[in-house]
Amino acid sequence: MNIAWLDYLVIMIYLMVVIGIGIHFSRDKRTSENYLLGGRNMPFIAIGLAGMMSLFSSISIVMVPGEIFNHGLTLCLIGGTLGAVLPIPFYLLFTRFYFKLGSFTPYEYLEYRYDKTVRAVVAFSSFYTRVIYIGLVLYTSAKIFEASFGWAPWFSILLVAVVGITCCFLGGSKAVVWTDVFQAVITFGGFITVIAMLCYKIDGGAVTAVQVAFADGHGAPQFREAEFYSLSPYVRLLFWLLLWNAVITPLTNACSDQVTIQRLLSTKNWKEGLKSQVISTLSGGIFIFLLWFIGLALYTFYKQNPSHQIAAGQGDAAFFRFVANYLPSPFSGIFMAAMLAAIMSTVSSATNSMAAVWLKEFHQKFINPNLDAAGEFRISRNATLIIGGFAIVLALALDFSGKWLAQSVSEVGTLFWLIGAAILPAFLFAVLSGRANAKLIWCYTFFAFGEGVAMNIWYALSRSSLQAYEKNPDAGFGWAGKLDAAYVWPWLVAGIALLLPYLAKNYRRTVKVKISALLGFLFLGAAEGMLLWYVFSNAQITDEPRARSFAFSLPISLIGAFIILWFCPKQPREKYQGLTLSTLTQDVIHPDST
Repeated sequence: MNIAWLDYLVIMIYLMVVIGIGIHFSRDKRTSENYLLGGRNMPFIAIGLAGMMSLFSSISIVMVPGEIFNHGLTLCLIGGTLGAVLPIPFYLLFTRFYFKLGSFTPYEYLEYRYDKTVRAVVAFSSFYTRVIYIGLVLYTSAKIFEASFGWAPWFSILLVAVVGITCCFLGGSKAVVWTDVFQAVITFGGFITVIAMLCYKIDGGAVTAVQVAFADGHGAPQFREAEFYSLSPYVRLLFWLLLWNAVITPLTNACSDQVTIQRLLSTKNWKEGLKSQVISTLSGGIFIFLLWFIGLALYTFYKQNPSHQIAAGQGDAAFFRFVANYLPSPFSGIFMAAMLAAIMSTVSSATNSMAAVWLKEFHQKFINPNLDAAGEFRISRNATLIIGGFAIVLALALDFSGKWLAQSVSEVGTLFWLIGAAILPAFLFAVLSGRANAKLIWCYTFFAFGEGVAMNIWYALSRSSLQAYEKNPDAGFGWAGKLDAAYVWPWLVAGIALLLPYLAKNYRRTVKVKISALLGFLFLGAAEGMLLWYVFSNAQITDEPRARSFAFSLPISLIGAFIILWFCPKQPREKYQGLTLSTLTQDVIHPDST
């Protein structure tokens, strides 16, 4: 792998430009509104491109071509197609309420609809999932530069984190937005350069690139297979769950993703924000389509050039090895600098957004509610450094997990998305129904957490047992075999026992009984997850061990909570007037006016 000194020079210049942008915007007025929301007057075109680049991170750049190279287009196809359409109507479903309240974060809306406790638990869940997201971005950056330049994972993680967080620390939201705009142009040019080189290197050009990949099963062959339309946890990809996730993911982003919402709230009003969302959605669709073609073309190129073949299952590295080996200097350096900046802009925007969450949802709520403008600015900047430090540690943990369970980037985050299940119901129930209440959300939160713990145990243990069996069949099926019912009933019995005290009305209002009931729901959620493991393993595992698919997750608890919602009593008018779709045109009844 020959990396010219000119490539490294280009990367160094690019890093200096990023830091320079941060320094330039560090001269702005030092208020939290300027630092976190760009003064709420950012141009919609810039916000649209920045919003796209914030989510179009190294995860997409590594995962999409790598998934297509390893397994085909199926995983990306449904989500990518719906992802090019759904964010716009979902914006109209949620974001207008945040503009109406003049919010910094979407979680303020939850305090109006429920209470302070629901706002806090959902904000914490979102904060946790996004910090995990930053760690995953840093982890995938290590994949990129390990494949391209041979850099050690820890070095790539530290380089990207330090430079990206420094830019955010110095210049705040404006620096991040304008860096993203510059990066969008460079990245688009970089993709076109790679596509042109792939088409030149492939015998038969673009048409052959697609035809060969499809002929070898790297298109979407699962659509012709009966098991693709089943609900088996032992089939890697399932149509109905892919379709469900393709709807749920943009829906969750639209209601609660601080990274996206903070960008949109940086515009003047919700109509300008809508224009930004349209630009973000359309430009994101173009980028995803380019990545689809790159993934297919990479497969064909390496098939035609077996001397440079990528090992089976190592498709995450295919894109960047091609860049390093076949793009001439300085184009390879420019492209890799663009990738580096894309990663850093994602890290910067996510860190900046989480700093807003820390300031508004935690520090001012629970530590010091009387901060002045200078204090808010100081806390916001310090939070970027602390959050960045946590993300670095998480990235190293993800690297360990990926090696332990031999996971691709598509799979490696599975164990870490644990407490975000209640985020979507809290917002979705709130905008749809005046019956949404805090008690329902708290019960669902604990139930879904228990369910998630059980599903993660199933995934980790069955996968590790399957790997042990494949290395040595004498090890037996282990956790990749049939699960005994003894692992189900204790959770169920414990859950019922913990819930029983709450049935006595005289004790229902005591703190101990409330905690007991919530723990009861947690154990019942775990029982439900273990029951699924028991039922599917005993029904479908016969003569060979099987591991649960990383993508398998049934929306049983969400559907159940939605049914319960419609039997809940109507809440007081001040809890929903102006804050549900049916009352959107009415004025909000502020808490201090009741």
